[in-house]
Amino acid sequence: MDKHNLKVLSPDEFDFLATRKWNGVYNRETREKLQSIIEKLNRKKRNCSKAEKILHRVFQKANFGILLEKNTETRGKITHSGKVQVAGKFEGQIIAQAVLIDKTASVTANIAAEVVMCRGRVVGDIRATHKIKITRNAEVKGDIHSPSFIIEKGATFEGRCSMPNIKQLGSFRLSGDAVRKTG
Repeated sequence: MDKHNLKVLSPDEFDFLATRKWNGVYNRETREKLQSIIEKLNRKKRNCSKAEKILHRVFQKANFGILLEKNTETRGKITHSGKVQVAGKFEGQIIAQAVLIDKTASVTANIAAEVVMCRGRVVGDIRATHKIKITRNAEVKGDIHSPSFIIEKGATFEGRCSMPNIKQLGSFRLSGDAVRKTG
């Protein structure tokens, strides 16, 4: 791509955006930079080059996931319509479309999502409308509620499990239901 054809973005901004995924999981700093570049394209979309218009089309409805990095500690409530990946320590509540707890993560929270994969340590209830998977060497202390539950050999699970036959509804509605039920 000839960088001289750019009319709105700098070559660095173009490369930064072009090397990312519209549904990727990023830390706060990267998400803010991505949003800034997308806003710049939105403001000046009539002046965009062909390459910039293609990027704008790809990213205009981007839903960047949240990454809580390794060696960080975070507290609070996360409500996100996309993915949340936790690699550090987190305490609070997570409501998202999909949640991934990395093997380096330590989470003390109730979690509500469509899909949850736990590779690390979780203390709290987990509700999923589609599936929960606990991989080997993961630890979960809390109740599990999901129509599909997979626990690999070598995982630790302490709690109760219910596997209701739930028909898949919209994620926002289920998130609200899950919050009421998990407290």
